[in-house]
Amino acid sequence: MELEGIGDLIEKIEEMGKQGVKAENRALKKAGQIILEEARINTPKKTGKLKKGLKLSGIREKGTSKYVLVGIQKGDNSSIFYGKFLEFGTSKMPAKPFMSPAYESKKKEAQEVIKLELKSALNLK
Repeated sequence: MELEGIGDLIEKIEEMGKQGVKAENRALKKAGQIILEEARINTPKKTGKLKKGLKLSGIREKGTSKYVLVGIQKGDNSSIFYGKFLEFGTSKMPAKPFMSPAYESKKKEAQEVIKLELKSALNLK
């Protein structure tokens, strides 16, 4: 998820040091939770443990970017590994995506949550 137009907010948050890091992390987790909840709603009904097994990762970093992962991780071999097959399909089964539609339908709301959370940390209205 790319956030545009909040570069100034992020700069100010970074200037806050440790408190800023906590605010960034809180914002990312809240945004990820919105997408996770939508994915659970979109999960096909007869999928056993999949709905409850979808998870939100901890905060991850790559270069200067922070992110959270929502759903099933690539190397997940737990009891919900089959969710990857539903999302992307196989050579014998068409895809029945539930994660990508959740992201697409909730990404603007998630971005708004991030902006509001960062503004709140800076005591801006």
